Amino acid sequence: MQPMIDKLVSVYRDTVRPRMQDLSVYNAALQVEARGFMLRDGQCSGVLITPWCMNLVLLPVDGDSWVGLPPGSRVEAVFPAGTYLLTLSLPAGSEPHLCLTLFTTVLAFPHQDMARQVADEVLRRMYLETSQPEYGGTDPLNARLDREEARGPLSRRDLLHGRWTRAAAPVRR
Repeated sequence: MQPMIDKLVSVYRDTVRPRMQDLSVYNAALQVEARGFMLRDGQCSGVLITPWCMNLVLLPVDGDSWVGLPPGSRVEAVFPAGTYLLTLSLPAGSEPHLCLTLFTTVLAFPHQDMARQVADEVLRRMYLETSQPEYGGTDPLNARLDREEARGPLSRRDLLHGRWTRAAAPVRR
């Protein structure tokens, strides 16, 4: 798995980055970095931080039927946090991989450490078993989310806006 991750980083760092660095969405404070790639629930997933975006990435595992699809194909992937549509990407020199854009621009990240923290939190939440107790021994859906928000799977927007933590955050005045 590690050689595949190293190749992914290398392609985005050495091939894609030079084409992106003159764009207005490029954040020179960030570097290309793979975060948290692991084999979980039969999927090899992690977050790819780049100076222009942040993506959840699925790398191919033996038997993945999407490997032979053309670039741009949309594939459903199931995570404990919900089902998401990912896009097949195949930059020159890379292996096919699926991407879910988490941030279309990363200009708001002042440094790499903040991008790392966000990437790690996204992965934690994507693999959080909502049926497993996490907060004080109670079901996080009942303890942390408004009933209206809990009716469907967690959307990407809800995930990134901290819907699970907002309800429990103390009000500061």
